[in-house]
Amino acid sequence: MTRLVNRSFARKIAVLGLGAAAALSSVSLAPAAGVLAADVKLASGSTWKGDVGAKVRVVYKDLASGKDATVEGEVVKIDPKSKTVRVKVSEGGKTVEKTIFWSDVRTMETISGGSSATAPANAPKAAAGGSKDGTAPAAKAGDKTVVFIMPWEGTVGIGARHDEIERIGKEADKIGPGQIIVLEIISPGGLVIEGDKIDETLMALKKRHRVIAWIKEAISAAAFTSLHCEEIYFQRVGTIGAITMFSGTKSIEGSELDAWVKKVGDVTQEAGRSRWIGEAMVTNAPLLSYDKDENGNVKWYNTLEGKYKLSDEIQNLTLNADTALDCKFSDGTADTPEELIALLHLDKDKVEISKIGYKIHEDWQKNLKTCLEEKTKTIRDLNNPAGADEAAMIGNRIKAIKKLIAWWDKCSPCLQYENPPVPPKEELEKIIKDLQKQLGDMKKQGRG
Repeated sequence: MTRLVNRSFARKIAVLGLGAAAALSSVSLAPAAGVLAADVKLASGSTWKGDVGAKVRVVYKDLASGKDATVEGEVVKIDPKSKTVRVKVSEGGKTVEKTIFWSDVRTMETISGGSSATAPANAPKAAAGGSKDGTAPAAKAGDKTVVFIMPWEGTVGIGARHDEIERIGKEADKIGPGQIIVLEIISPGGLVIEGDKIDETLMALKKRHRVIAWIKEAISAAAFTSLHCEEIYFQRVGTIGAITMFSGTKSIEGSELDAWVKKVGDVTQEAGRSRWIGEAMVTNAPLLSYDKDENGNVKWYNTLEGKYKLSDEIQNLTLNADTALDCKFSDGTADTPEELIALLHLDKDKVEISKIGYKIHEDWQKNLKTCLEEKTKTIRDLNNPAGADEAAMIGNRIKAIKKLIAWWDKCSPCLQYENPPVPPKEELEKIIKDLQKQLGDMKKQGRG
């Protein structure tokens, strides 16, 4: 857990820890546009729209054989929470029901009954050459499907910000809606005020593009960020959880904690997972366990009655890659972009991994590092100014303060949150005026 306190302003900063409960209550929890109760989100990122009772043809990855299988039958249940569709089929002269995970569905075509298969409003637009079942591939640049991968690294609010998520979204917008954006999460948590901005940014971005979390480290605020994504993949060393909120150095409690637990649960549920998972990551009280049937389907409990116990009253929930995959929280495990592309059911020969996300990440990390180095040097010059006399020393102090003001415009998180903290621009500008007055007075006295 990262704890940050800006002592220069003598105020408390909540850390993820994420934000004040008052801020949470104002955030809209409306689901993404175009998502209906009877929608099935396919592995391609497109959506089958139809009704229970529709006759369908489903091509899916059979986990037992590792090969694609095809079934035709009647849709009897669509479960957004477990992300499964149940189809009644005839097999060996008997009628059986097959439960298929959305992430395993290659294509789903309506044969009769219900609605025709289409792409949702927030998915890629149908393009010439789209699949015959009416689903649409991701919008393309040239002949290849573009995948935007962006490392999202560091303390949330400093190294990992909503600003970079917005930037990669705008780059994807240039090609068209329905792009694949992968956030490679590498963060131990961070500031509450950034968590609120991330929530707003991701809710909007998910309406335009397919946003995926690829987790190496997603603790606290970074876990909250990841839970917004309907698809979550892990690296083999990946971890997620421990979404504890602090006000100053003390964890929140009472009504503030209740509001935060609800907020995290709402975000988790909106992305298609049991809200109990997110709630168990926040505090010790919510319990969590699950059972699996012979088909690998998972049933969640907010008690410890399930066979597999994940969270007790001793500590809040953290998941590793293996456990996340076993309980279907994770959609797969991949250590390289190539492995991830395979899990996304994309043809590696027809995929272009954009370099833009890496450049956005590199540019900000470089700016952050340079700012920290320059800030340390400038503060040293401010405290120990060069100069043969007092007037020269005051002049050098003014130059140092002007450098800090310039960095406020280029890298404010570094000045505000990274030690040593720097007063805001308004205070710095006031200090310059005071120093300039001193110089004026010295000149009048013949000492300047």
